[in-house]
Amino acid sequence: MQVIPDSSSPGIAVLKALGAREHVRKLLLVCGQAVENAAVLSARAKGGRRFWADVASSVSHQPTLDGGIVVGASHRVAGFKQTGGRISAPGKGPGSLGRKALTIPLGIAREKRWDTDQAEASGYSLFRDKDILFGRKAGKAKKASAKAVPLFLLRKSVFQKPDPWFPEGEALQRAIDKGVRLYQQRSGGIP
Repeated sequence: MQVIPDSSSPGIAVLKALGAREHVRKLLLVCGQAVENAAVLSARAKGGRRFWADVASSVSHQPTLDGGIVVGASHRVAGFKQTGGRISAPGKGPGSLGRKALTIPLGIAREKRWDTDQAEASGYSLFRDKDILFGRKAGKAKKASAKAVPLFLLRKSVFQKPDPWFPEGEALQRAIDKGVRLYQQRSGGIP
């Protein structure tokens, strides 16, 4: 029996197998689990506080109607991180807030990974000057001594570099081979 990956969509693996029908389903489930495990480990290896853990927990494998297995992530930006591309404001689609600009954190906002709501919740009153969103500590805003701090750079669009995390090519084939070996151990040498 042979397991064939179809990598036509980045961030998704579709596995199909050739061979005896009775063993194909079980083999594909084990291989799908092995690819899922490789994707989860790869996402978690990226580190970070929350984002990559969320991507890792969204990875799953599901059988298809034509007898294959699909392995992918349900996180809304997992595929975009895999391939990269342009992000523009105002956004379209689910999760878009219809903002006029993207906010790119600077200084303390970058260190603490704030969005504008978190900056305001941390006591900053925000104001815009050209393409920068500044913040002053609330309560000091009317005092001349209150220092304005640049918190966010405002842009209409940015280009997100690809940050591949889903196994492709050799890494995908290694995960499939591991699944085949596991299946062979469990089934006594078949296929």
